[in-house]
Amino acid sequence: MRGMCFAIKGRSRPLPSRFLVMILIGWWCLGIGCVPPKVQIQAAPQFDPSRISSLAILPFQTIKTPQLASSSTRGGIRDPEEIRTQFRLPGTDQADGTESRKVRYVVPETAAHRITTQVASVLAGRPSLRVIGPEESSAVMGKESPEGESSLPVMAQEVGTRLKVDGVVGGLVRTYREREGSKLGAKPAAVGFEVYLLRPSDGMVLWTGEFFEEQKPLNQDVVGFFEKGGGFVTADKLAELGVNKVMKAFPVGLGEQGPPLPAPSLKENP
Repeated sequence: MRGMCFAIKGRSRPLPSRFLVMILIGWWCLGIGCVPPKVQIQAAPQFDPSRISSLAILPFQTIKTPQLASSSTRGGIRDPEEIRTQFRLPGTDQADGTESRKVRYVVPETAAHRITTQVASVLAGRPSLRVIGPEESSAVMGKESPEGESSLPVMAQEVGTRLKVDGVVGGLVRTYREREGSKLGAKPAAVGFEVYLLRPSDGMVLWTGEFFEEQKPLNQDVVGFFEKGGGFVTADKLAELGVNKVMKAFPVGLGEQGPPLPAPSLKENP
């Protein structure tokens, strides 16, 4: 098959293959939307999923710092630099040239409870795992180290030692902004959270799964938009989809059918 040609002064010349590739890439980006990754995974070099057969789940926590949102029509959200690290919304680092009223919102505790319940449900469905739920895990914690005042590694060591499990799962909800409007037209919901697997012996983070998504309209994310039923979803629904994506990459309790581990990358204790 001959390549595409274009005419110059009455003569046709083949279109360079490199130019054709650039055209196809540009068409692909416009057609399905070039969106940043919603899930990022990190694993420590010491992590061996096959050595973990029991887990305790700690109740997830929420960011206490009020989140900063903008009331401008573009619907973007901005979090303080110390809160937002790897995940950035496109354009949030540039000034938009307009004076927009800033609105702060607090991540609700109910968001942490909902995501904890969803994570526990997924893990409980893996037959090869012995899973201890968040209620029992919280009950064994001493009064001298109430939840929310101790660091996650300290709680993981205490709970993991008392319950005699191979690993402890905990997490942090960073963003939980509800949709404003209807399914057909809205300022979209935004959800961001992290899931940690810690080693009880020393509180080391063995595995981290991070999710962040502010839903994009159809012209920016065709696949993602139809994945959510062809409309703007609530924060609860977005969180449910996010948990499913993160836990699909969580290799514990899946046996030989588990997903491949990412390149080893140590992450500091949360």
